[in-house]
Amino acid sequence: MEFDKKLKILNKPPVKSIQTKLGDIYDCINIYQQPAFDHPLLKNHKIQMTSNVVQGEQIEESTSNRISSVVRSKIEGCPLKTVPIRRTTKEELVNAKYIINSMKRRNYVAVQPFAKKVYYGGSATITVANPSVDPGKFSTGQIWIQNGPAEELNSIEFGWAVYPEIFGDDEARVFGLWTTDGFKETGCYNMLCPGFVQIHPQYTFGEQIKAGTYGGVQRGFDFSVHRDPESGNWWFINGVDNAKIGYWPKEIFTHLTNNASVIGFGGVAGADVGEPTPPMGHGHLPVFNSKYTCCMLNMKVADNRGNYVKFDTSKVNLNQNTRTSCYDLIFPGNDFFRGITMFFGGPGGDCPSHVTEYL
Repeated sequence: MEFDKKLKILNKPPVKSIQTKLGDIYDCINIYQQPAFDHPLLKNHKIQMTSNVVQGEQIEESTSNRISSVVRSKIEGCPLKTVPIRRTTKEELVNAKYIINSMKRRNYVAVQPFAKKVYYGGSATITVANPSVDPGKFSTGQIWIQNGPAEELNSIEFGWAVYPEIFGDDEARVFGLWTTDGFKETGCYNMLCPGFVQIHPQYTFGEQIKAGTYGGVQRGFDFSVHRDPESGNWWFINGVDNAKIGYWPKEIFTHLTNNASVIGFGGVAGADVGEPTPPMGHGHLPVFNSKYTCCMLNMKVADNRGNYVKFDTSKVNLNQNTRTSCYDLIFPGNDFFRGITMFFGGPGGDCPSHVTEYL
């Protein structure tokens, strides 16, 4: 009964429904009646239709002739004043609750700037891989923005993920994740709970993004989140067309209300305790070659005006919480053609965590 009640909250009566080639069903929901406004802290929230920050190109044309932009597929046909929201199944909701309860069972590698004490967002072009991931496991290329002590951790994570339990297949897809208490009670992936406000009429969470081929041409997809300097909301923007997907309202946060204290760039892979963890990136330990290794290009942090700027590459922590034979990273720093760059990945396997907390 609890799950049925939550499904009714998440799956609002649609104005129209659209089925994709992958079999996903997206419901066109009145923008003012979307699930976000069922959050108790958003009852009087005034919807923000666009960010107050004008972003430039996220990826320079000179980045690399071996990195091409992902051609994205639109969810076309939603009527005016509606937004597409992926329909949630009962199985996905059950899985999502289990996932949040086991968020600490994962391995990561990360580049974490520390030159400043406060941040207002992060951005990068992440090459897309399609690692082989069994049910009950996941693998991502992502950025995370955090603030607060572990027991009260406020976190926003975003990028691409291969996650059968969330998306029902083994394709790389766009994801977002948030919490305000270290995943104890609050937060969820995508829109599996009220919180994120969807704005864009054609792009949303769950969008499939095509991966590059190992040893061949790689495909990059731009991801960014910045704090709006006027509203305080955290805006999610992606793709070379800088599509403004929507935002996490400031009201749902405590420690992320004004800024972040941690920005991380890297990969995360997870599995149930006792199970081998899946591959990360292309499934091989990183080498200094984008044809064979998943990478992040043009890595930046946002300033208090929401503009993306380079960070001091001499002041970063290179973090990982398992043995380097499982996952590793290479951080060459600033590249003339690619901006600030990192390479990451690994085969996974028996990869015990050295620490229990996630960053």
